[in-house]
Formats: sequence, structure tokens, C-alpha cells
Amino acid sequence: MRTVKFAIASLFYHKKAMTLYTLVSFFAMLGLIVTFALIYSLDQVLAQTKELLFTDDLQTKVANELQPITTLYHQLFYLIFGAYLLVISGFQFYYQLHKRKEYTAWLTTGSSTRQWVGMQLVEMWVPLVIAAIAAFSLLMLFQPYFQQELLSGHIFALDRENTSAHIWQNIQSAQNEEFGITIPQNNQVFVQNVELNSTAWLSIMFQSTRQAIFSLIATVTSVTCLMVCGHCLYWRKKQWKNQLN
Repeated sequence: MRTVKFAIASLFYHKKAMTLYTLVSFFAMLGLIVTFALIYSLDQVLAQTKELLFTDDLQTKVANELQPITTLYHQLFYLIFGAYLLVISGFQFYYQLHKRKEYTAWLTTGSSTRQWVGMQLVEMWVPLVIAAIAAFSLLMLFQPYFQQELLSGHIFALDRENTSAHIWQNIQSAQNEEFGITIPQNNQVFVQNVELNSTAWLSIMFQSTRQAIFSLIATVTSVTCLMVCGHCLYWRKKQWKNQLN
């Protein structure tokens, strides 16, 4: 409880740095939720398309045609995640440099380095949770617009790979061509033909948000532990050398 109390106090004391960190986390959270929503909703597109096809061969062909889209979305995830990792690493490095005197004062109170690391983790988790709540609330508030943009994103990606035309050609080349009439040749119609009710969209939102939170918390926790422990070891080693001299 004492650690949490000091962490909250430190948040207000370093409010400028924490405001910047919260904003960066908010946009990263927003980007990751959208990316995961694209991935999970594309799975729904694939699942409903497969229901229109009655042979394993055709289902496999459709899955193969949609694979480049999935790869594109995963690349978007790595881009956002990598950028956030670099920014947080740089932020933590310089942030901990400015907390050297605080760490020294912390040790004089009889508190341990382990408690200091715990305080730093709480200090980073609180703004991250706030950013996650804000991003989720914003997307839920504008859910109809968000859904429309997700579908537009799918259409753009499908147009980029000319996917529906390839699927149509694969189906038409099959022996039983009657299944081809159920698959639109136009990417826009292909995506809009998929029906997702409000329950399905809500499930996608919660799943995407949960995955985004897990990804960022794991990142922040790992970077914070590494940076804080590294700085503490360096400061303690430097202090010992000064005492010997």
C-alpha cells in the first residue's frame, strides 16, 4: 500500500513526463486495438465465406488468398509495437536518469531497491490503464463509425491484393461451378456481404482490447524492470566506488 501511495505521488510530481507517456500509450493502444480488430474481423470474413463453400479444396483456396491480408495486418502490429517499444525504452532511460536523487532518498528511508522497482512499475501501469480505458471508451462511443472504417480497411487491403477476383477465379476453375455464384467479384460487396451482429462486434472489441492491453503491459513491465534495475545497479556501483575513494 505504501508503494502504491508513493507511486501515485510520483505521478503528480512528474506530471509533464507522465502526461506525455499517457498520450503515447493512448495512441499505441488505439492503434493496437484497431489492428487486432482487423485481424479478428478478417477471421469472421473467412469463416462466413467458408460456409458458402462445400469442399475442403475451395475452403483452402479461399484461406490461402486471404493469408496475404492477414500477413499485412500482422506487419502493421509489428510496426506499431516496435515503434512503441523504442519510444518507451528511450523514455524510461531518460526518465530514470532524472530520478537518481529520488532513488538515493528512497534508500535513506530504509526502503529496498526491490520496493523501488515495484513503485516504478505501479507508476507506469496506472497511466497505461487510463490510456486503455480512454481508447476503449472512445472506440465504443463511435462504434458505428469504427465498424465502417474497419470494413473500409478490409476493402483497401483486398483491393491491394485483388483478392476477391482471385477467389472468384479459383472457384470458377473448380469442377462444380455452381458455388461461384455465392462469391462476389467485387471486394466491397465481398466484405459488406459478411454479416456481423452487435454481439460479434462487441466480442471483437473486447478481445482486441484485451490483447492490446496484454501486449503493452508486457512491454512496459519488461522495459521498466530492465531500465530501473540497470540504473540502480549503476548508481549503487558508482556510490561504492566513491566511498572507497
